[in-house]
Amino acid sequence: MNKYLEELVNTMENDDIKALATEMIETIPEYFYHVPASSTGKYHPTYALGEGGLLRHTVALVRILNYLFVGSIDFTSREKDLMRLAGIMHDTRKSGSQEEYNANPYTKFLHPLYAAEVIRKFKNRGYNDFEIEIMAKAVESHMGQWNTSQYEDVTLPLPQDKFQIILHQADYLASRKDLEVQFTDFNSTQAEVQSQSVNTEITTLPFGKYKGQGINEIAASDRQYLNWVLNNMNLRENLRKAIEEALA
Repeated sequence: MNKYLEELVNTMENDDIKALATEMIETIPEYFYHVPASSTGKYHPTYALGEGGLLRHTVALVRILNYLFVGSIDFTSREKDLMRLAGIMHDTRKSGSQEEYNANPYTKFLHPLYAAEVIRKFKNRGYNDFEIEIMAKAVESHMGQWNTSQYEDVTLPLPQDKFQIILHQADYLASRKDLEVQFTDFNSTQAEVQSQSVNTEITTLPFGKYKGQGINEIAASDRQYLNWVLNNMNLRENLRKAIEEALA
């Protein structure tokens, strides 16, 4: 198990939920351990940039949950562990499956539903199905008010109960650029350089149905598609700039 995720599992208090966590972690696609939390660097703090940024964002979220749980009388021991595991799993399908990532490495708007689907696959396997549903529903709604897209017919659920609300709050705090979480083996300068390296010129689209074709050419033939990409995907800054210039 990855050392960071092992750190999080070791904060759990119930052996059966630890065992469930170990099984769920085995389903996580490999890209999750390597990609940044934000491909543009605009929406997450420095520690979430560069190699392993999404993993560190996940660790930060669960650390924040643990701080919120200190002295709390609103959550039982089992409920705390369920939220820790939901926190681990919440972004594990941010670009879909490994195969989907390989074809298109950008954020999927419906990724909360994809992660919840994976969680629900653990029902009828000897664990508490009611508790699994609590986690799935919390993960489905972790985007909070950012739950719609003009290019998707599906509206993501809004947080309603205490589980959904605290997971969304922890995710929101873990994405604030002015709140930094310390990682002893993290080089912030290197991550910033990696983030800035996306500013090289780009002229072709690297994914999707027009993969490899010139962005200006696509703008001339299918502006609607480029507008969809621009508004619905978490793009690297150089690609976003190239599309914006082509559409202008």
